[in-house]
Amino acid sequence: MTKNEIKKAVSKRAILGFIYGVFIGQTILIIESLFMRDGNFYAVSASLLELAGTKIAAVIIQYFLTGIIGLTFASTTVIFEMDEWSLLRQTITHFIITSIVMYVAGFLCGWFPHTVGSTLAWFGVFVVVYLIFWICFSLYYKNKVKKMNEAL
Repeated sequence: MTKNEIKKAVSKRAILGFIYGVFIGQTILIIESLFMRDGNFYAVSASLLELAGTKIAAVIIQYFLTGIIGLTFASTTVIFEMDEWSLLRQTITHFIITSIVMYVAGFLCGWFPHTVGSTLAWFGVFVVVYLIFWICFSLYYKNKVKKMNEAL
């Protein structure tokens, strides 16, 4: 990919990723609120509410942070199309970028307690989930390449 093609792909994926991130974030909030079984919608954590000062400010902050998470995951997929990079370099770069964005957003939104133990637990869960997705995508693309080669 040329630099211009990369910029174009990142921009397009970023816009769609922001929308997907907000959608996924809101869907998770609805599901979590349903599990509370008290008929209330829990839009934000108490710590984000305290940080933001008002409920609407907290909702807006979380809205943009979930959008940024989606934007990051979507736009950084371009890394895996950089043929001059090894798969290891692509994966490490993608992992570092996405884990930092997820951690900062989760920290600001109050999705986990602000302790060393919970940070380590969060990071452990992130690594496991990342590995599961990485393995699934690797198997998917390996199968896709195999089918393309068979078609030739």
